[in-house]
Amino acid sequence: MPTLTIEAIRENPWNAITHKLPSNPAVVLLEVAAIAADYCRKSEHVLMMATREGLYTPHGWEATNDSPDIHEESETRCYAADERLMEIRDLLIERVGWPTQV
Repeated sequence: MPTLTIEAIRENPWNAITHKLPSNPAVVLLEVAAIAADYCRKSEHVLMMATREGLYTPHGWEATNDSPDIHEESETRCYAADERLMEIRDLLIERVGWPTQV
């Protein structure tokens, strides 16, 4: 698994979720990662709700007997982003004594 960098977040905000944190991340990296994780969490929540309301269908999704409910992909991604955001907030509180603005 690649290590998270600011450049990786700039390339794709989801890298803040999928890449591992460095062993001693700089505060600025944690702040940028928190913003990216919050964006990912909020956007997937919007998509999850839109899917539940029939306003959005994920690209390539087809209903089959063994497929998950249509909203579950966004729900899973939202949960993963929320967990990473909480991890980053805890590190920021530990390192600088305050949570981020997100």
